[in-house]
Amino acid sequence: MSLEPKLFVVSAVLGWLLGSSGVLSGESAGPGSQKRGVTVADAISMARIVGTPYPYISPKNGFAVFSPDGEHFAIVVAKGNLRHNTNDYSLLVFRSADIFHNATTKTLATFHCSSNRAGISEVKWLDDNNTILFLGSVGADPSQLYSIQYESRKLKRLTNHRTSLVSYGVSPKGEKIVYAADKPEKPLTDDEVLHYGFDVGSEGLSDLVRERISNYEPEVFLKRAGSLGDKGLRTQGRFDSGVNDLSVSPDGRYLLLKTDTDKLPDNWRQYNDQDIQLVLRRRVTENSSTRILHYELINLGTRKSEMLIDAPTSYSSADVLWSPDSKSVLLCGTYLPLDVEDPAELQARRTNKFVVEIRLDTGALTKITNEDLKPLRWNPQTNIVQFSSRTRPGQGEGSPEMLYYQRAGVLWQRLASVPRFRNHTQPQILVEEDLNIPPQIVAVDPETKRKTTLLTLNPKASQLAFGHEEVIQWTTNGGATMSGGLYLPPDYVAGKRYPFVIQTHGFEAHRFWIDGPYMSAFAARPLASRGIAVLQLNDIFYDTLDTPQEIDRVTSAYDSAVDYLDKKGIIDPSRVGLIGFSRTCLYVKYVLTHSARHFAAALVSDGIDAGYSQYFLFYGANPILASDFEAIIGGPPFGASLSLWLKNSPGFLLDKVETPLQIEAIGPQSILGEWQWFEGLRRLGKPVDMLFLPRGTHVLVKPWEQMASQQRTVDWFCFWLKGEEDPNPKKAGQYARWRKFRGPADSLLYE
Repeated sequence: MSLEPKLFVVSAVLGWLLGSSGVLSGESAGPGSQKRGVTVADAISMARIVGTPYPYISPKNGFAVFSPDGEHFAIVVAKGNLRHNTNDYSLLVFRSADIFHNATTKTLATFHCSSNRAGISEVKWLDDNNTILFLGSVGADPSQLYSIQYESRKLKRLTNHRTSLVSYGVSPKGEKIVYAADKPEKPLTDDEVLHYGFDVGSEGLSDLVRERISNYEPEVFLKRAGSLGDKGLRTQGRFDSGVNDLSVSPDGRYLLLKTDTDKLPDNWRQYNDQDIQLVLRRRVTENSSTRILHYELINLGTRKSEMLIDAPTSYSSADVLWSPDSKSVLLCGTYLPLDVEDPAELQARRTNKFVVEIRLDTGALTKITNEDLKPLRWNPQTNIVQFSSRTRPGQGEGSPEMLYYQRAGVLWQRLASVPRFRNHTQPQILVEEDLNIPPQIVAVDPETKRKTTLLTLNPKASQLAFGHEEVIQWTTNGGATMSGGLYLPPDYVAGKRYPFVIQTHGFEAHRFWIDGPYMSAFAARPLASRGIAVLQLNDIFYDTLDTPQEIDRVTSAYDSAVDYLDKKGIIDPSRVGLIGFSRTCLYVKYVLTHSARHFAAALVSDGIDAGYSQYFLFYGANPILASDFEAIIGGPPFGASLSLWLKNSPGFLLDKVETPLQIEAIGPQSILGEWQWFEGLRRLGKPVDMLFLPRGTHVLVKPWEQMASQQRTVDWFCFWLKGEEDPNPKKAGQYARWRKFRGPADSLLYE
């Protein structure tokens, strides 16, 4: 495939008007609309913004990457292409001075990616204000590092690594590049193994079955301009956390990164941090990953590494900023060491994360603030640093607050007014969206607050009947307040009772979600367009994760949601379905085996279930999950605690399942993990079906796999909740299987 940039036309003008009053008060979305309903294909082909390490999560802000002089900024957008089974990524550049007048888009490159990687990501400008670096994947090729010139559009591949790059850092002029790349899989079978066999240790069962050993810890390499070979860098901790930031100092001497703390120091137990307390509850085995991070500093000349600060840090990205002279570094969202005697200071350090400056020569630490900030730029002339406040899930769509701190000597002070220096007025580039307003990119003048629409991502969205979504709140039997987003069909009629599906695993009150929080299994608006009410529920209770209370709370949450909407006269309580994904597969399976309520259908996709077979499947390759199960159930499945497994582990109670269950397995480990439920329910004559996506990722990326998953969701619930079948002859086999599951009572639901 040619790497020449291709034209990507994006419309910049769209207006639509969607109702904002509540449907619970009786307002209808309006039958007779000329718009058509939303399909799974619409959800997959929707353009989205790329700006996080994860290709499936769209950011609200911080995705626009400005050139050092502030005169241009780059944005990456992507959309699924069902015809070619690719995700099409485009790198767009705007002139800052034009956006409030006659903004034009310059498309530098478009990559059509058929792998599970992002086609274009990790965009950075060099100091020449003309060169842009990014990670790119063309077709099914591994992700590599590319450069492209803004003026000439000249594209160049800078690496030719045998595996995909996952992240990189670069000095301002590009003379030193550090990158992390996947470790290659290691074949298990060779002549010696065929002769003598293989001594099994900590390998995962799915790897042994495939005869290939996977290693998910990336390797880190140093690349110097003009040099022939790339040198490997060794870190003290594992660099496999999912926070893959690599920060090179301006002088190119140092690399700062976050690595895993394999063994928690005893005094770290004193931090009032839910992640640390979670690790302690898990009783993680020695030498396994804790997912508690710390900062590691590597001298790129000597390649020696040291811990920068004896304290854990946050799990967020983009929270490091080097001083222009490379003599110190700012860290945002880090705890501080507990080596102080003052009781008040000790308590503050136990409970708060801070923004701090650390001097490299002396190790001296200066506190700046305990606010939750993201560093943006450091002015070398004035020593003024610009920060933005971090927005968290559930917060509104407003612009992040800009804050300014100035260093005077060794101390820092917050400035009461916005300072005047070059580029301080560069526009804020944000996503504007809400529950019923599809996302568009807007620019805001930080001084006048003037706002303009910069880019409308999906002009054709105005042709779709999305229906209405609104926030609802209710109280569980235990007195807890729950919230979620209720999607109603586009032709909703007050007083009519609708079939109902609960989607799990999170809710954000200011996000426009067409399918749900992830692209695996969830299909909220396509279901609503087929006449099914959908509740997107926030059911992850972090304060009771990895305790026996975790799974009990969700039973009450689901039951109370059905009761609440039943009392409102919106749903038919005899036609209720559940969707679980990842961790919430455990919740759905627990409810199916422990709740007194009958659910008409359920679907689980690629998740854990605290089952006996999964316990052993995961123990070698992922001891964290095995520890999870012990903490949730109350002990290991041996001896005195075996009775707790017989009572609480859903897999031991398959005889209690009366709900038709669709299982979605993604990849070899997933199908092994789901086999207990699939084969067990089949052995008991229970209604169960399984869809296997052998090469998908946990969160599906490829359009064909997304279509297979989400359309199966729509078909499954339309069949069991409404008695409807898709006439597509290619689906005849699935309906023939499902009809065999039906009992006499099922047909009465649809009369």
